[in-house]
Amino acid sequence: METIWLVLRADLRRRWPALLSLALLLGLIGGVVLTAASGARRTYTAYPRLLSWANATQADIIPEGTGFTGYYRALGRLPHIAAMTTAGLYGAVLSRSDQRNVSVMSSPDGALGVTVDRVKVVAGTLYDAKAPGQAMVDEQLASEEHLTPGGTLRLYGVPTAPSGAPEYNKAVSLTFRVTAIVAFDDEIVPTGSANGNEPTALVSSPFAATTAARGLGYGDEAAVRLQPGVSLTAFTKAARTLAKRYPPAGGDVITVNLSDQVTATERAIRPEAIALAVFAGLAALIALAVIGQLLARQLALDAAEFPILRVLGVNRAALIILSLARLAIVTVTGALVAVAIAVAASPLMPIGPARLAEPHSGIEVNLAILGAGAAVIALLPLAVLAPPAWRAARQAQTPLGVAEPAAARQARPSRVAAALTYTGSVTGGAGVAMAFEPGHGRTAVPVRSALIGSMTAIAALAAAAVFGASLVGLVSTPHDYGQNWQQEVDFNFGAASGAQAAELAKTITAVSGYAGGNYGQLTIDGRIVPAIGLDQVRGSGYLTLLAGRAPAAQDEIALGKQTLQAIGARLGQTIPVTVNQVVASGRQGIPLRMRVVGIAVLPAFSRGSFSPTGLGTGAVLPATVLSKTEANPGDPATASCASGGTCYNFFLLRYRPGADLAASAATITRHLRASGCPVGSCIVSPVADQRPGDIKNYASIRDTPLALAVVLAVLAVGTLAHVLLTGVRRRRRDLALLKTLGFTRRQVLGAVAWEASAFAAVALLAGLPLGVVAGRWAWALFANAAGVSATATIPLPTVLLAVPATLLIANLIAAAPGWEAARLRPAAVLRAE
Repeated sequence: METIWLVLRADLRRRWPALLSLALLLGLIGGVVLTAASGARRTYTAYPRLLSWANATQADIIPEGTGFTGYYRALGRLPHIAAMTTAGLYGAVLSRSDQRNVSVMSSPDGALGVTVDRVKVVAGTLYDAKAPGQAMVDEQLASEEHLTPGGTLRLYGVPTAPSGAPEYNKAVSLTFRVTAIVAFDDEIVPTGSANGNEPTALVSSPFAATTAARGLGYGDEAAVRLQPGVSLTAFTKAARTLAKRYPPAGGDVITVNLSDQVTATERAIRPEAIALAVFAGLAALIALAVIGQLLARQLALDAAEFPILRVLGVNRAALIILSLARLAIVTVTGALVAVAIAVAASPLMPIGPARLAEPHSGIEVNLAILGAGAAVIALLPLAVLAPPAWRAARQAQTPLGVAEPAAARQARPSRVAAALTYTGSVTGGAGVAMAFEPGHGRTAVPVRSALIGSMTAIAALAAAAVFGASLVGLVSTPHDYGQNWQQEVDFNFGAASGAQAAELAKTITAVSGYAGGNYGQLTIDGRIVPAIGLDQVRGSGYLTLLAGRAPAAQDEIALGKQTLQAIGARLGQTIPVTVNQVVASGRQGIPLRMRVVGIAVLPAFSRGSFSPTGLGTGAVLPATVLSKTEANPGDPATASCASGGTCYNFFLLRYRPGADLAASAATITRHLRASGCPVGSCIVSPVADQRPGDIKNYASIRDTPLALAVVLAVLAVGTLAHVLLTGVRRRRRDLALLKTLGFTRRQVLGAVAWEASAFAAVALLAGLPLGVVAGRWAWALFANAAGVSATATIPLPTVLLAVPATLLIANLIAAAPGWEAARLRPAAVLRAE
């Protein structure tokens, strides 16, 4: 053991730069992996942890009347409930001219936001629930009204007429002092319509008792958290039974299950967590391949001294221990550096919406992940390299002065190096020989492992670039996610006839085409499927199709790819469909048999209680099929639907190039108002954002492949640097011989440059095509699962730019060791050898 310790001390003094560079490279990539892995867990668990921390409720109970006349007190005594709070709901707008709604709530019991459904304070402090005139606002309202803690919130309360319509002409001024900007647990991810979520203000309890509040309330509710094991069905039954005993409550209640909102939020957060986990996994695999090759290379270089140690009496077991001890110095140091980097980078996590949901921001030390990660970084390379260390010790039997093994003597010279030499480029021949000929003995260089590591890094970098470019193209190209129009006119309440659609299109001369559509939902194979009816009245191509064509006949349908796979159908098959089986009006479903004629990519279409379409989810039918459900004999605009006419809930408008979309929207709005469409019933979106929820989620992780590419680029540069630095150092004797034979300093520099360029060129030649193929394959897997086009975007300029960039970086890296080699003294080197 004393001999091993002496050799290790000598190695540390003599080779500490190489060992330190390996440890730092291992620590850097290990730190990135640990940061991503712990961040994935932190991101994935952020929202569940927020719900637990916030004492979040699971259901809202909304009476038909009011529950503040004793019903809520009785409800709170039910044994089903673990926690409960009540709230009054009040109508308000930002100003008399800006009639955007603001959701104003006040909790008479003071528990909402404080002990039940606790808010996360982003800035400021919690309000005093019993102090009058205080409010906490969400980030949307704070941004729109430029509010800060201590500022003043000015709103206009809008009373509600007996018919349910808002009375804007009777709006009253409301003023509150803002104590905090907060995040509500049900606003972590926007889940409203394309027109946006309403900003929210939670005002202190005394407001509910004011005279102004009595005229502004449009309802009240109780939010409840159930005891563990209590079913929502059983609780709802008990709540309805109790409501019959309190006539002011209306005799019945509506139960809103908040699990759908929880599921939607978790679904929105999941892509970020999965992206981080995949990032960590890929980076770990690539790091193991590349770092493993570098460590194996170092092991092979160190093994060149084993014959000398064997002559000095060191046995095989001691050689194995010596090899693993050298590697352990690198891996343990790398593990410590990786843990330090992961802890320092932890405030960057979680990412996406989960960052708002995280109840405890800042530094996190996840002992389980960091401990396991450090153990893997320190021990896994040793386990992988133990067999090569054993083989190296077993083969170390050549005493001093005895010829090298036959395998080393029979190593074939590089044909490229020979060809360059024959053509007169002696410098090029020498450099290429150093790059590709492993050599033997103490100057041996493991060329194959170095090339494999470099090719792996470059291939992974190219694959990340292809996948990232394809993802960016998907989230930034409306056609790719199904939106092929510039504006949408949406009828929130009611519908318009086909004649009105034609008249509307005539009002705007810049309109080049339009389609009319309506909302609905189907039941297919027992599954509720969101659907739209669509008539391409003027123009075509309003649907993005992966296969087939758009439905035209009454018995034709196009489905999203995920929906098609879920029901086990195929293109051309006839399937049973029930139209609008589940609707609020209670209409019976219409059974049909329809033939699947297309596979479509769908943007977000939703209204009221209908679930939205999205990417591979949903169905498209001719508008007439769904139009019948909009028939209202009392409405002249839609009465014709029952007799075979077509009514539409929305219009999709295309414009000629250069059209002013804002001016067109204003003209359409004036036309609709003149025709009697009330404010809030007809909405024109100048640039309709109908991105599906999945696209919004993918947009939040669009930079993840870029981040992976940056890490891989660093890893590739580190791999090249280590290969070239150690290679030139190991070739000192060869370079000394070349100088003895007449090479000048310039020729030595040229030989090192040729070595770097040849090595990088071969790594590029193999790595880039493999990376492009791998990136296309990865995108095809992702696209098929998401229901979008599997055609990958290959960033050809970036791929081509990688060639000169890699060659330049390789030569820059080789400049320092090349200059050092040019200055070496042959006599001193050969005497030392």
